[in-house]
Amino acid sequence: MNQFLCVLFYGGMSILVQHALITPPMADDLLFPNSDFEQGTLDGWTAEGKAFAIQPTHGDNSKIRNRETSNLQGEWWIGGYERNDGKTGHPGAIAGDQLTGTLTSQSFTIQQPFLAFRIGGGSLPGQTGVRLLCDDRQIEMTSGVDSETMSNFSYDVTSLVGKSARLQIFDTATGGWGHINVDDFRGRDTPVPEMSNEFSLAGDLSASGYPDVAYDQPLRPQFHFLSRKNWLNDPNGMVFDGQKYHLFFQHNPDSPKWGNMTWGHATSSDMVHWNQHDHALLPYRVDRQMGTIFSGTAVVDHNNSLGKQVGDTKTMVAFYTFATQPLFYQAMAYSTDLGVTWTYWNEGRAVVPNQGFDKGERDPKVFWHEPSQRWVMALWVQQNPGRVRWFTSQNLVDWEFASDLMRDWAFECMDVVFLPVDGDAKNVKCVIYDASFDYEIGQFDGKEFHSETDALKTSQGNFYAAQSFNQAPNGRVVQMGWMRGGPNSADVYGLPHNQQMAFPCDLTLRTTDSGIRLFVWPIPEISSLVRKKHTYSNISLPPGTNAIADLSDLDLIDLEVTFTPGSAKQVVFDLPRVSVRYDVQKQTLNHDGVDDQGNPIPKTTIDKVALRDGKVSLRLLVDRLTLEAFSSDGESFAAHYIDPKNEAPIVSIHAIGGQATIESLEVRELESAWHDK
Repeated sequence: MNQFLCVLFYGGMSILVQHALITPPMADDLLFPNSDFEQGTLDGWTAEGKAFAIQPTHGDNSKIRNRETSNLQGEWWIGGYERNDGKTGHPGAIAGDQLTGTLTSQSFTIQQPFLAFRIGGGSLPGQTGVRLLCDDRQIEMTSGVDSETMSNFSYDVTSLVGKSARLQIFDTATGGWGHINVDDFRGRDTPVPEMSNEFSLAGDLSASGYPDVAYDQPLRPQFHFLSRKNWLNDPNGMVFDGQKYHLFFQHNPDSPKWGNMTWGHATSSDMVHWNQHDHALLPYRVDRQMGTIFSGTAVVDHNNSLGKQVGDTKTMVAFYTFATQPLFYQAMAYSTDLGVTWTYWNEGRAVVPNQGFDKGERDPKVFWHEPSQRWVMALWVQQNPGRVRWFTSQNLVDWEFASDLMRDWAFECMDVVFLPVDGDAKNVKCVIYDASFDYEIGQFDGKEFHSETDALKTSQGNFYAAQSFNQAPNGRVVQMGWMRGGPNSADVYGLPHNQQMAFPCDLTLRTTDSGIRLFVWPIPEISSLVRKKHTYSNISLPPGTNAIADLSDLDLIDLEVTFTPGSAKQVVFDLPRVSVRYDVQKQTLNHDGVDDQGNPIPKTTIDKVALRDGKVSLRLLVDRLTLEAFSSDGESFAAHYIDPKNEAPIVSIHAIGGQATIESLEVRELESAWHDK
């Protein structure tokens, strides 16, 4: 075989490439000795530009592809988005979409009527793909398929049999999907079968709920829900099945960092004591598209609209976003055993296709609307301008467009609830809110929302993506949110988990001097954790006086207080792991917080805590990693991360700069919700 050697230089690194002129056909139908890249080098190929310099890629490093398998053949392939050549790169290293270049093969003789290979990456004809160079022609055989998973492809070269040719893999794209994946070039006598469109779960993710992981780590939160292990974010599929509450949640089964979005699953009889189960919904592949399970909701199909009820057990139906490329869509699954096992409806295909506004349309909220006797879906579909699209359905499968709500504040994780004003069952309002807890109050007629307020806001701090339990008893509305941000608990504190939920709260509508407002207050079921109460009243608090001097060894706290600031400049609450200060002049609540690396920094807890009748009312929940604060009976609230190692030398409630008066104070010591876990 005639050959020559050339050396390519990239970033100070040399790559030796063997270029053979014409090679006899291989016995095993390879086009030339390294047409399948299984030598682990670029022997037989010439790279130009940077797109393919650190190639071939070794192994299926699917963590950087959102668990989407490459479907490689053997151990080596061309993965244009990543850098793992087993030498200068490493698993998980990203090359990205911005690099361009070509990878051209040595010459070979076409011996068989079909060229077969695997291809994935961007579907950008003319910018990404594979060419055949033959007879002074450039024959563009195919581009990618907008999927990281490579599919089989065959090209008919019957008219070119006996001729000399070269292959050229090319990438001139620099934007989204600006990369190409290829593998295993061979000659064939017949076309290779295309990949199956059949449904399959992501095979490398475990569904286990980590029964071997306990809740006994010293820094683990003790009365907030969190996964036994790994990453957690948005609450999903919150529903009451008639006996217990179900909390599904965005979860990474493989890491304490975001990725591999799966629905974790837990149940509770009181929303305080939780049992975590095996994961409910896992990423899957269908119609050659791999995707993960983003947020959504669940309902109990009380009237068997879906027609899947078995015996007397009502069907549970989950609606979620299938996060795939190039466009997200809304799909559903159902369970006939109250969430133990799940069936993906139509193998996880769309029940609501992408609406064409945003490739990431997501987070369907589904609920039963009794007045119109229909199921309703609210779906975020567009940002700037913000658009929420309403759909209705009689059978939970066929969804009809109802209306669009145009709101610039609206962005992802929409929730819709119905609440009586001041407890008046004859005066019920609809409240719609988004992930940031911006909300409006109005009326919903079954197809369209009619606002009666401007956009309002009640939450602050690390509170995001809250949802409420569907079909809670007696029309009760209980909300849980994700405490987004803060330190990575696994990296900073050595815990097996990362991220947690805020404590569940009742939502109510009340009339205030400013109009009807949404109030948020911890559910009364927290009383099941109270192991000791300390009650005080009418305490004068001159400087130097500690209102709780008789207390020590506090840990988990639920504190309620009403005080008159008087001449004090500050009223200070030195509690386990956090000091909370009310600034009388600024009417702000502040505390010692942490940044995302766990470093202590001052934080504003609630930016406006106004006096009512000259008094301040607060409620503070203190767990191992968090502080939640509620002012004015819950008209404002906030959730924050704190430093678990910040122990005050003494617990104290005292005034600075003048005298305050505590009218009522109750300090409730809590026990762990996980004591039996």
